[in-house]
Amino acid sequence: MIGKIISGSLKGFSQILADPRLRRIFWRTLLLAVVAYVIAGGLAWLVIDYFLTFDVSWLPDSVVGWVRGILEASVFLGVFGLMWAIFPAVFTGLSSIFLDEAAAAVEARHYPLDKPGVEPAFWPSMRRTLQFTLLVIVINVLLLPLYLLGIFFPPLNLALYYGVNGYFLGREYFELVGYRHLDEGTVFTARRRNSTTVHLAGAAIALALTIPILNLFVPVAAAAMMVHVYKGLEQRGRIAGPVPGKSQV
Repeated sequence: MIGKIISGSLKGFSQILADPRLRRIFWRTLLLAVVAYVIAGGLAWLVIDYFLTFDVSWLPDSVVGWVRGILEASVFLGVFGLMWAIFPAVFTGLSSIFLDEAAAAVEARHYPLDKPGVEPAFWPSMRRTLQFTLLVIVINVLLLPLYLLGIFFPPLNLALYYGVNGYFLGREYFELVGYRHLDEGTVFTARRRNSTTVHLAGAAIALALTIPILNLFVPVAAAAMMVHVYKGLEQRGRIAGPVPGKSQV
């Protein structure tokens, strides 16, 4: 399925360029992300400013300077590292408002003979998205000491970033597509049955999110890619549910 992940990614990016419907979704997600990160940056600055003015005058004069320096560096690295670690989850969570529409556009363009997916109910879908976003943020906060340790051992950061975010991103995007066609129990079973493929797709999404400029296109392109991955698994009989009609790609 690696070939399907690569070809699905290329089709996703090319459809953004060619399909006005996906371009509109892209601009919406981009605007939402900019607003969210301006707010997040402002909050982060308030946190940093608080710690930078933290009173350490009670310490001996001989250590005040380097203690303040350690505090400043630690807070900066901590906030920067946390924002870097949770970027995939936050961007995906914010974009998910529009991604079902993106999945529908991909299905209509590439799989017109298949039974179209049905948009999930809004509130259950929003609840799952909020749970996903909060879970990833909490896990990355708990892993922050390891991320900081990884500054001195980069392979650790790479393993954590792609391992954790790859798992959760693969899960989120697979469920985004799956809930359009299957009930909750069947989606869970299908995801577990294809866990390696789903994790690899998630790792590819996490990798793309680390590439400047390209990462802005990722939520929409990833939704498109996962539609192709899902359809590929379905054609191989690895997704439970009604047998679809013949696909046209």
